[in-house]
Amino acid sequence: MRGGTLALVVLSLVFCTADAQVNVLTQRYDASRSGINANETILTLSTVNTNSFGKLFSLPVDGYVYAQPLYVPNVVIPGQGTHNVVYIATQHDSVYAYDADGLVTQPLWQVILSAVACPSGWTCTSVPTSALGDPNASDIVPEVGITSTPVIDPATGTFYAVAKTQEVSGQITNYVYRLHALDITNGNERSGSPVVVQGQVPGTGSPKQRGLCHL
Repeated sequence: MRGGTLALVVLSLVFCTADAQVNVLTQRYDASRSGINANETILTLSTVNTNSFGKLFSLPVDGYVYAQPLYVPNVVIPGQGTHNVVYIATQHDSVYAYDADGLVTQPLWQVILSAVACPSGWTCTSVPTSALGDPNASDIVPEVGITSTPVIDPATGTFYAVAKTQEVSGQITNYVYRLHALDITNGNERSGSPVVVQGQVPGTGSPKQRGLCHL
């Protein structure tokens, strides 16, 4: 969803029990990308109508949301109890964990990935669209950070996201992709995380397109 606020659209009169809820761990539920929840029993032609289905609440975020929000029920958040959690990644390089039922309106945790990975002596931010040097990227404004939908590994409770950053030190500017592995309970980086995504191809290109990663 695009904008500074993410609106969660859920049933307004009927709530699922935790046991009936289904993880959303990647784009369109799973690796098949079908977008099908085969265990759905509540959303029917009779329940989805203007009287019983609609927006319950909105949750503030700090940038546009291009990645699909992900969902895990019954997550134990240190010091905050057990929650059904929706995970939201923004183009500002932020990841939010919110209570998906609206029981708590403040983030359970939030991290800005460009900040936690910033090398000493550098200024790190999401990438301004104006710096991309690619006219085909102009539909992503005003910044590029976390664009692709992250993936959650339920076995280890790890949230994987790729974040793009602009890193400046004096006259040097680098554009870097990093793969982050976060603990879904508190947003902390796992051991060995983050990892710079590196690659190269023969030839030359725009300096703004070159850097530690060229995808």
